[in-house]
Amino acid sequence: MKVAMIGWEYPPFKTGGLGTHCYGLTRGLADKDVDVDFYMPKTSKKSISDKDNLHIIEVGEASIYPYDRPEDSELEGNFFESVYRYNDLIVKKVKGNYDVIHCHDWLTMKAGIQLKEKLGVPLVVSVHSTEYDRSGWLYPNQWFIDIEKEGMEKADIIIAVSNFTKRILIEKYNIPEGKIHVVHNAVYRLGRGEKQDIVLFLGRLTIQKGPEFFLKAAKKILDNSEEKPTFVVAGKGEMLSRLINQSVDLGISQHIMFTGLLTEEEVEHIYRIARVYVMPSVSEPFGITALEAISAGTPVVVSKTAGVAEALINCLRVDFWDVDEIANKIISLLKYDVLHSTISAEGEKECDLFTWDGVADETIQVYQGVI
Repeated sequence: MKVAMIGWEYPPFKTGGLGTHCYGLTRGLADKDVDVDFYMPKTSKKSISDKDNLHIIEVGEASIYPYDRPEDSELEGNFFESVYRYNDLIVKKVKGNYDVIHCHDWLTMKAGIQLKEKLGVPLVVSVHSTEYDRSGWLYPNQWFIDIEKEGMEKADIIIAVSNFTKRILIEKYNIPEGKIHVVHNAVYRLGRGEKQDIVLFLGRLTIQKGPEFFLKAAKKILDNSEEKPTFVVAGKGEMLSRLINQSVDLGISQHIMFTGLLTEEEVEHIYRIARVYVMPSVSEPFGITALEAISAGTPVVVSKTAGVAEALINCLRVDFWDVDEIANKIISLLKYDVLHSTISAEGEKECDLFTWDGVADETIQVYQGVI
């Protein structure tokens, strides 16, 4: 079986879960003797494959990232033209005998639709997030929604990363339920380190990820508890300056550490040494970061509006807006060693269920179904 897979990022160039997923999936497929040509924009960090039947093919260049929004002032050039140009280049570049086209998210759907007709092969679309997620359900951009809807309608089958996402596709995009196949994400286990008194938030600093609720919960803990951990906010995004000001206004800035963007090695290290990981996302299709934290022996507090919350047993669930309950859950994990060690140990065992080998098996079944 030969697959033309079209993405936007691949390690070492990675800005979020999309890159992590594409890396794990392509390697898992290659290990099962599937030939994969992975197409992506050219970046300053060249991606290299160590698998004989996995080829990373760079096409053109793009100045935008998978999670950029056209209203961001930092963007260079025309956002929309950059997306269209990349898709046009992909259509010209992809030639040969493929059994299936596999696209990831809105960024590549235009190319997928054209390649389906050009090559006469089935189209599989993976949905890792929707415009409703990325906007935090506040003022979603219709341009994104239209592209997503067209791509899903033209796809032969859709892979959603959670039942949470599947419901959005049915309710907001009117996609038939039978067309959507749910495949949860997976994780490469990190292993634990020596835990320190750190409560961690790690992710893009956007409305979608809920970092302001993390700071409000930190305020509750510092004001009403004997526990005085360091609260680490790791990542970058348009909310950074606003969050720094918020920590000052709350009077807790001396307890908050803003790290900025971390390297892959730094990310793995902080997962290993954090005592608690918090993911208070407003809308999270899955949330691979929660799996990564658990694989490092770090218990997680996750939003109920996250796909990972439906998949994990050993985690503490909260409403993202309920900062009192977020604080209570964090305090419980900091204060009660038995609770912390139990969730930590059982969570590590549960990670055995989330493997890229399993994701590859389920994806191959999807391919076989449409071929």
